[in-house]
Amino acid sequence: MRPVRPPEEVEELKQKILDVALDLIVSEGFDALTMRRLGKSLGMTAPNLYNYYRGKDEIYITLMIQGFNKLRKHLIDVAEAENDPVSRGKAIMRGYIDFGFNHSQHYELMFSSHGPKAQEFKGTEIEELSEQEFALSMEVAKFAETCIQLVLDKVGLETTEEQRRTMLIELWSLLHGMVSLHLTGNTYYLTDKPVETYEHILDLLLERFIDRHIALGQ
Repeated sequence: MRPVRPPEEVEELKQKILDVALDLIVSEGFDALTMRRLGKSLGMTAPNLYNYYRGKDEIYITLMIQGFNKLRKHLIDVAEAENDPVSRGKAIMRGYIDFGFNHSQHYELMFSSHGPKAQEFKGTEIEELSEQEFALSMEVAKFAETCIQLVLDKVGLETTEEQRRTMLIELWSLLHGMVSLHLTGNTYYLTDKPVETYEHILDLLLERFIDRHIALGQ
């Protein structure tokens, strides 16, 4: 009879499984992830993997939860370091960029991969886990929206929830574009100092964003 692994060794192995799965999904796509292939990469049998995860879907959702937890913590940390709403808004934008640069695999999994969405797991054995992941992602979005609201309140701009959501999507699209261009290396075709360029853009982005919406009256 094989000895039982101590809890810390089990957690270490589960994380190793996640790390290998993340690398496989990001490099080849979600469809390339199978328990058989994952087991081969880890020197384990596919049946043995099921002792730790119920299947590739649970692995995928667990990775998403890890990513959104990391992003949420990072954004909260950088926001709490600032008192002024505008400074906090800038810090959050920088925080998002930093997360994308420093956690590129999780970022690509969360925002650039074509994996299944939470609603696709309804009625499955991991529905509850997928709902947890969706709630966490919405918590991050709501936090960013609240920070936008505080900035708008400071400049005296009244908006509806729909308008704030539109603003959030607009800013998110700009930030995602910067992260994506950086991760693919395309920015280097135009400048040999991309990080300094991003900093310059971020310094101006929020003020121009606010000024434009004030001019539009929304």
